[in-house]
Amino acid sequence: MLGPSPRTRLLVLGALLAALQGCDDVEVFVPLPEESGPAGVLDGTVTYSGPRPCTKDGHVVGAAIVLGFDTRLLPPPEGLGASAASIDVIPGDELFGGLGAALDRSEDGALHCPEPDEPPVTVSATWRLSPLPAGTYQVRGFYDYDGNFDPTFSIANLPTRGDVAGGALENATEVLGGAAPRYRAITIAAPIPETGARVSGIAVTLGLPLPLERPLFHVAEVLAPASGVTQSPSEVVMTSDFQLETFSLADPAGTEASLLRLRLAAGLPDSEVASAAKPPLSLPVGGEAAPTLTYARQDVNGDGALDGEDHVPDSTLIPALFPISVFAKQDDEAPLTSQAAPVVLLQGLTIYDDLVTTAMLGPEPLNEPRDSALIGVRPAALCMHPTAPEQGGVLVLSHQTDREGNDIIAEQDVAKVEEALSRQFGREIKVVYGCLPEGRYALSLIYGTGQAWTVPNEAGVCAPSEAATSADVCGARPRLASQDVVLRIGAPDDEAYCAEHPTPPLCVR
Repeated sequence: MLGPSPRTRLLVLGALLAALQGCDDVEVFVPLPEESGPAGVLDGTVTYSGPRPCTKDGHVVGAAIVLGFDTRLLPPPEGLGASAASIDVIPGDELFGGLGAALDRSEDGALHCPEPDEPPVTVSATWRLSPLPAGTYQVRGFYDYDGNFDPTFSIANLPTRGDVAGGALENATEVLGGAAPRYRAITIAAPIPETGARVSGIAVTLGLPLPLERPLFHVAEVLAPASGVTQSPSEVVMTSDFQLETFSLADPAGTEASLLRLRLAAGLPDSEVASAAKPPLSLPVGGEAAPTLTYARQDVNGDGALDGEDHVPDSTLIPALFPISVFAKQDDEAPLTSQAAPVVLLQGLTIYDDLVTTAMLGPEPLNEPRDSALIGVRPAALCMHPTAPEQGGVLVLSHQTDREGNDIIAEQDVAKVEEALSRQFGREIKVVYGCLPEGRYALSLIYGTGQAWTVPNEAGVCAPSEAATSADVCGARPRLASQDVVLRIGAPDDEAYCAEHPTPPLCVR
């Protein structure tokens, strides 16, 4: 999460610290009849400290969004979750009701927003998440300042620039100084009694304005190696037995050329901008500010310092960068839904210009907006059942070596990789060699704030209820072809190799 300005930090510090005095005592809770039996409830107070909200037609624009996440299914970049366990929405009129005459209640159809130099405001309201099963949860949230949040669509279900983020934090002071947040772990103990269980008094604070838009992108260029990759307008296909030609520290240019690489351009192709900027899509691609993709260093070990320890798993020489890129296997029957179990992920490699330039980056945070990002596709898949840690997981590499005989993971480093992955995902992860799980994979770019963009998405795919009257129309709205591109892991070039090195059972649905 990106930190606010020094001025904002000082203004919201008192409110943050005051709000964190809640308790986590478990009380008896009798579930409502419509919630069908014993369940858990989390509730508390949400405190907003930030700019006065905008109003339109006598109402406050936006709402406070409070989300509860099972800690086994945290959202990216920390975890593998695709959705919250529960959500509460506090309308802006309710949250800011105490401001009274301080808000412009004109019903003239115009948008009324505060001037940039107006002082911030602090307001509070109550929230509640239910019904929840026994488990451990984190509570996160944000104020949807521009009123464009819609939890039912992936193109509108995450905060955007200007929204005010936060949650139930353990390290409020450090977060105000720019550190990554540590969310409180809140437990609903099992078994839940017949009277239900309630964890009350949980303080949620929203005080960090987000400076970036979501990393909206389209695939502008496919840089394919000599073999193992084919492409069409809507698919990039990599064989399940894909083997790198070269993987060697002594030959970074050859190593890079051996990777399937995607150049992702910020925003949309020029031909789609006008349609995308208008309702019903209303994507942030028009106006004065051109869309960008912002490179930043990643604090991999979470120690608050950017140094040589914050590198990619493949090499200590390559720093880990945002945006993180993740390819997630899709459900065969629901093309816009990630496969729930097992989760199968291919993590991309974020490259700054080229591998040599990336390796030369210093410890500075970077925070550099660009018009594109270069992503390499590793021929390796991580497979696991998120809610069943006892089943472990596997990192399956398509080959143990490149075509020149160089190890993809040196023999002496396999145990280190397994240990690091096991620690990260809270289960035993083993490295194995076999063909990659075949199927369709969606690509997500993810910032450290948790803001993300995924292709394919609803803007490019017609719903069953929308007749595709032409290639660029879904029902009554435009279809953006750039938002319907997938990576497919396809059939192998050498079936005998896959027969001898099959896809691990843990990777197969």
